Amino acid sequence: MVKKIVLSLLLIAGLISIKVAYDLFVDVSANKILKEHYAEINRVNYELFNIQLWKEQAFVIFRKKIRAFNISQEAYDALDNQIRVYLKKMYQEYLVSGKLIDIVADNLEQGGTINPMFLNVIRTNLSDQLSKLNLESRIPGLSSQIIDEIRANEPMFKGYLQQELIRMLADDISQRYLDRRRLIYSFYEQPGLSETETFLEEKIASKQSLITRHITLLIILTLSIALMAFLGKNVIGFHAQISTLTLVSILWLVLGISLPMITIDARLNSFSFSLLDEPISFDEQVIYYQSKSILEVTQTLWRSGGIDLKLVGVLVFLFSIVFPFFKLVLSAFYLFERKIRESTLAQNVIFHLGKWSMADVFVVAMFMAYIGLYGLIASQLDSISQNQGGFDIETINYSSLAPGALFFTAYTLLSVFIGVLINRQALQPGKP
Repeated sequence: MVKKIVLSLLLIAGLISIKVAYDLFVDVSANKILKEHYAEINRVNYELFNIQLWKEQAFVIFRKKIRAFNISQEAYDALDNQIRVYLKKMYQEYLVSGKLIDIVADNLEQGGTINPMFLNVIRTNLSDQLSKLNLESRIPGLSSQIIDEIRANEPMFKGYLQQELIRMLADDISQRYLDRRRLIYSFYEQPGLSETETFLEEKIASKQSLITRHITLLIILTLSIALMAFLGKNVIGFHAQISTLTLVSILWLVLGISLPMITIDARLNSFSFSLLDEPISFDEQVIYYQSKSILEVTQTLWRSGGIDLKLVGVLVFLFSIVFPFFKLVLSAFYLFERKIRESTLAQNVIFHLGKWSMADVFVVAMFMAYIGLYGLIASQLDSISQNQGGFDIETINYSSLAPGALFFTAYTLLSVFIGVLINRQALQPGKP
């Protein structure tokens, strides 16, 4: 009677665990998509590395500067001096030297429109008449008139500058590039970037809360099942104990290979600098984001073009998926099939490889890879922040271990424990 009650409790807890595990998988998958979309719309390609956005910001700054543009009195004084120098040079070169008279006379002579004798009279007397006009003394007044005219038309010069700016930039700005983020906006039925960001942040926070609850509940349930099976060996029997622990281990393994293992998330928290004394800043942007499970990594490696990556994908598939399942199933059948118990291969897999299998090595490699990647990304982001380029950068590293790492590690420990229990039972005389 007690055995039936314990087995019933184990069955009920197991079914609930499967349901919670399924809900966890669904929520993690949904949250993964939400995070990928959030990372996509905030990628650095759309902000800091977007030449179109730079043009728009430069257009706003230059237009503002042109509107505030005023020619200083010092500039007018310098221009007045330059105009006087130029007019004096023209006066000396063309009037005093007689060059202007010669040019006019030559044109008239070549055209044949004036009597040559009369033309010589003009050449002889016109230079004297021009010198009596004392035109050089009028140069300062003429220069002042030009400056007054420029001053009066200063707004018109601003208009010319604005028109030229618009001609250079506005036409190109009006030809909007195809923003692929709009597909994400429309997918979530949001009008723009800020609304989509807010929507996704709320969804991600809500999903993350559910995921945390599901993980907590699942750990409590599965550990309770494992503990009940371990302590209740005398009630339910050794075979039921190992079978129960094996099922828990399989559940953890399925979650371990299907849920994301490591999340790599490197961001620019802020980027700001000054252009023409005007501040330009960019908010948080994603430099790199990846969150993949063992299954997804295997698929990615297999779909790659290189034979070397395909080989790595096959090895990951064999030692992280096929071999763990094979070892667990073989461990379970070892209790029920005499042929398997007498098999040297089965004994080597369960008792020798089972204690330190390639799956366990993979867990260690995963943690080492995470530590290495986290340190590398943190170092690179720190190097970016310590720039000497006259601009301010803040970086942030959101990289972390994902739920898949937790369950795969739990599977590894439990599978080793199962191997130890079977080995200990097999060494007892008269026991399978």
